[in-house]
Amino acid sequence: MQTALQELLDRQAILSCLDRYARGLDRKDPELLKSAYHPDATDHHGELGDHTPDSLVSDWLLRDAGRRFSQHLLLNTSIELDGDVAHTETYYQLVVGADPATAAEGQPRLTLSGGRYVDRFERRAGEWRIARRVLISEYKAALDPRDRPSHLMWARRDRDDPSYDRPLEGPPSRAQP
Repeated sequence: MQTALQELLDRQAILSCLDRYARGLDRKDPELLKSAYHPDATDHHGELGDHTPDSLVSDWLLRDAGRRFSQHLLLNTSIELDGDVAHTETYYQLVVGADPATAAEGQPRLTLSGGRYVDRFERRAGEWRIARRVLISEYKAALDPRDRPSHLMWARRDRDDPSYDRPLEGPPSRAQP
């Protein structure tokens, strides 16, 4: 019973780490993003090459500058545990909206891409984090929505996003972007 409980706790810690990664990107929170990685981790991010956690954040901040929003959707995750090492494969979809104020002429306003994160997690000092990542890109499509529905509450890319409100009491009173 103790072994089964520990396996469940390990799996949940790994899933929580993956969630921190996605939330860090989508809320533009570099420290939260870096917390998903061990400091000496490597990330082979497809055509963007190999990165340390610091260089990944620096590169991402440059690429993200012209985005109005992003949504990193994590789908099914397989986890193979082996002591203090775990091998995972997580399917993702990424939706990115360009900022019309800074978008280059002819740039799509919305892109959709997807693929898989293949990771080696390591538990160090009791904490699961990514030690090695290989991003496998499987598709990318450009979409071009011209109208923005007025009934939606638009996300913020900083700590003014409603998901940071504690306690959560209702719609934010802050002005929307």
